[in-house]
Amino acid sequence: MAPTNYSVYSIPIYFIMNFIPHTYSTLIFADGSAKNWDNANPKSTAVREQFQKRVSAAAYLRWERARAAHNNGIENFPLLIAAVILGNMAKLDAGMMNWTFGTFLVFRAIFTMAYIEISDRRWSFFRTLVFNISILQCLWIILKAGNVYAG
Repeated sequence: MAPTNYSVYSIPIYFIMNFIPHTYSTLIFADGSAKNWDNANPKSTAVREQFQKRVSAAAYLRWERARAAHNNGIENFPLLIAAVILGNMAKLDAGMMNWTFGTFLVFRAIFTMAYIEISDRRWSFFRTLVFNISILQCLWIILKAGNVYAG
């Protein structure tokens, strides 16, 4: 009996995963108080400047890394969607799809934690390695699907 294909579930899981660093950055910004968060204009340069003045340099850099982790996740969302759709349209093996997208999600979680936690430039290359491993999962599925389409 063939395994059930759960690969489509990686799309909403990944979408939700990307809100973890967003929520975390908002909590850093608000510093536990809703009055510190301007939801009407959250990307205002003036609001960012006020925030930078009231927190330590380390807290500000951590906030920036959490925002960057969230943005990176959103930027890579289309690649995941394309890989899932193309892999399923090509009827790639369900077990392989499950393993590949499960691996993608694990490496994206590691990447996100590394992005937020690593402030040392020397260790930042670990984050880059993890990022590349995660992206290669999607590219591999796209190439496998392309081989099916090419005949």
